[in-house]
Amino acid sequence: AFLVMASLPKEPLEDSKKQSFWMPGNYVRTVHRTDQSFQACNDIMACFMERAKVEKQYAQQLSQWSSKWKSIMDSRPLYGSLMRAWQCFFTSTERLSALHSSISQSLAEEEGHRVKTWQRETFPKKLFCGFKESYDNKTSFSRAQKPWSKKLKKVQHACVCLFVLFDKISNFLTSLHISTVSSQIAKVPIIYPKL
Repeated sequence: AFLVMASLPKEPLEDSKKQSFWMPGNYVRTVHRTDQSFQACNDIMACFMERAKVEKQYAQQLSQWSSKWKSIMDSRPLYGSLMRAWQCFFTSTERLSALHSSISQSLAEEEGHRVKTWQRETFPKKLFCGFKESYDNKTSFSRAQKPWSKKLKKVQHACVCLFVLFDKISNFLTSLHISTVSSQIAKVPIIYPKL
């Protein structure tokens, strides 16, 4: 019992007719995937640019920090192993700065350009219709669903007519039953008690 209760959805279930891909007009979510994918590419490129900016700022801060402390340590009377330790420390900081600078450059130029090129090739646009793939999918789905939509409307109309007919029959039977019962009551003799 616990497993069944734990697996029940917390949100109320939507009508299955509204969720079904095959119902008329429900292909729209599929058609909008092209627009959403294009926007996702733009978001990825913006993310790359922000990350490249962060990496570049960090590389500059490391470089500034290293040059500041290197000049301070150069003015001190250091020698031997202590001087080598400081030099190694600043050298590793300069390498780390160069690494973050190259990451920034790679993200901004190479990866961003690669995503932009892929986006241009994958999502060709039509002049007035938005994306070619979206337009083609929308027209194909609407053409494919047109006969189905007509038949579905006929079935829904027939269902409405059937329910109206059932309602009329039910009302007729109810009125027939009431009139039959009232006529039967009228035929029953009234017996008065003897006094």
